[in-house]
Amino acid sequence: MQPPMRGRLIHHYRVESLLGEGGMGTVYQATDTHLERPVAMKMLHTHLVNQASFTERFRNEAMILARLNHPNIAVVYNFLQDGSDYFMAMEYVAGDSLESLVRKTGPLSVPVAAEVVRQALEGLAHAHRKGVLHRDIKPANLMLTPEGQVKLMDFGIARVIGNQRMTQANRLVGTLEYMAPELVQGEAPSTSSDIYAIGILLYELLSGKLPFASRTDFALMQAIIQEKPIALRKLNSDIPKELEAIVHKALDKKPEKRFADAKEFQKALQPYYSQLAVLDPASLTPAAPAADIMNIQPVRQTVLLETKVISADTQLGRINPIKRWATENWQTLLAGGLMLLALLFIGLILIDDKKETPVENKEPVYMANQNAPKTERSEPAVKEPEPATTLTEEKNTPVSTPQGRESSPEPIVPVEKKSEPVVRQPKTEKPYSSTPGIVKKTDPAPTTPPAETPNNPVAPITKSEPAPEVVTPRTVAHKSVAIRRLRVNLSLVDGLSSDAAREGQSIRFRVTEPVMSDGEVVIQSGATAYGEVSRIKQADGDVFRKRSLLEFRINSVEAVNGKRIPLRSATISEEAKGQPVQFRSGQTFEVRTGDDVITF
Repeated sequence: MQPPMRGRLIHHYRVESLLGEGGMGTVYQATDTHLERPVAMKMLHTHLVNQASFTERFRNEAMILARLNHPNIAVVYNFLQDGSDYFMAMEYVAGDSLESLVRKTGPLSVPVAAEVVRQALEGLAHAHRKGVLHRDIKPANLMLTPEGQVKLMDFGIARVIGNQRMTQANRLVGTLEYMAPELVQGEAPSTSSDIYAIGILLYELLSGKLPFASRTDFALMQAIIQEKPIALRKLNSDIPKELEAIVHKALDKKPEKRFADAKEFQKALQPYYSQLAVLDPASLTPAAPAADIMNIQPVRQTVLLETKVISADTQLGRINPIKRWATENWQTLLAGGLMLLALLFIGLILIDDKKETPVENKEPVYMANQNAPKTERSEPAVKEPEPATTLTEEKNTPVSTPQGRESSPEPIVPVEKKSEPVVRQPKTEKPYSSTPGIVKKTDPAPTTPPAETPNNPVAPITKSEPAPEVVTPRTVAHKSVAIRRLRVNLSLVDGLSSDAAREGQSIRFRVTEPVMSDGEVVIQSGATAYGEVSRIKQADGDVFRKRSLLEFRINSVEAVNGKRIPLRSATISEEAKGQPVQFRSGQTFEVRTGDDVITF
């Protein structure tokens, strides 16, 4: 377990508190003891230090930020190594990220949104002049300070134009909702792809929504490549037609039809941001209708080697005190949660025991009913063989004597019932109630009295009430579906090459068609399958044996209930002579599942 960081002295930086944590690193607020100023200390996760690719990427981010110096970009001060830990001292930016700001205020007004994007384009233009592509522009990676200054941050996956790629070709890098169509199709990033991301940002600031959204990554990628974004004026009628045309120009499917650079985009927005004298964050009030805020779509995490990159609003922005307390006291929360689950389990057992315990009916039974009508010297409708009959299960029935006369009214005397084994009688049709413990009474079936004759007078028959019936609630059973060697069609997400891949490397696939069993969909279209590279053989120097080999396995696929189903006979290999083996992005494969059972 990592020791507490608060109070730790890293060179001349003293750690004060936790700011945020992501998949690649943790960010702390610290104090520069030499200059007495607050800084943000970004620390690479200890479990990633031994992986050369992450250490190189962390150092690459510091080197890229060191060459950028602009008011609209958060700068880096130092790159440090303390023992086995790697740190980056950065500018501490107070304020809110644009993501949290839009969630609180709803869509921004046209002048405010144009001014925010203008400042973002200023920082982006400076980065492009220095040959740096950001590749992950989104509201979570832009901060708005209390002074109204926009800061472009999180260059963790940025790339210097012309440098060798740190991730293999045809691999998705960035946040999918903000990726340009050419990036989704595996092409190289460019200044035009950053312009596209700024267009998505402006679209979201004006409408509070994203132009493309879907339940699965596969469907979202198809929408980005093929579909047109929803018209802005349908979401916000206050947006001028000319501004809508500017946004759609930045979102054009073809890079050459977008703005040539950030300065041209900025010039097109000039009529709108010039309407705002000063950008004052304090004047931005929460949106009146709460429904608009709730409709803002969540932003997904950065896609990068199947790990999450820390986002800017948790990196250098303010963090919720409740979230900070939960981070520091997670052990107490875990213990409390386990105790609550134990109490809930014990309560369910007690409830089940109470339901199974037979309830003794202690309701008093009366010998006679004072209100029952009397008929002198009349024969009973049905004579019993006993000398006298006494009711134990029904009420309001007179007591008969051997002479066939009713007994005189006696005071009602309760009689205790003896507990006898309960014999369940076949049920007649009764209305069903799902409420536990509800007692329902059912009228008995109507009876036809015997015909009255002079020698056989009919005695009055009183209507009896049936015994109450306790209706228990129905339980719904979970449905299980057997899976036996089902065919699964997969599409490779990222391309593979024998000269760039490594053994043990994780790879992902997308399910292209839904898989059904017993009439139920067990694997949805767009679900993720997981595999790994198992063997690589590079071409050697022998002219006659100059062959290369690339082999990988597809291990499992995600079912509709979130369970991973193992795949069988899913090893795929290919050889090539005189060149590396290539598997392209989107290449399809057919595999089969093993035998399994999933429960809905």
